[in-house]
Amino acid sequence: MNNSLPSFTTLKVLFFALALMGLIEPLSAQKNKAHNSLIFADVPDISLMRVGKNYYMNSTTTSVNPGVPMMKSTDLVNWKLINYSYDTLADLPALNLSEGKNIYSRGSWASSLRYYKGMISI
Repeated sequence: MNNSLPSFTTLKVLFFALALMGLIEPLSAQKNKAHNSLIFADVPDISLMRVGKNYYMNSTTTSVNPGVPMMKSTDLVNWKLINYSYDTLADLPALNLSEGKNIYSRGSWASSLRYYKGMISI
């Protein structure tokens, strides 16, 4: 028998230690799960900017009211809905998609965030 090879018991202990390390790492990683804001909209056409340590994002809402949600994050993973740009674009049958009217494509589209002298503008 060649003494330079590890024993079967040594291999079992090594395998067990590696398997245990493989289980511990995923368990510790699960402590910090990502959570995103839940809003009554999808989030297309985003505009994203950083001001100091905070990130701000808004998105298209077309004719949906309230419109153009503004979200805030410090890590680009966890977002908080902080406000909307407007409560109601207009109270028209065409924007409400009622009375057989539809101007869905004439709502708010692809807004752009700007920061100037301490103020964020859309």
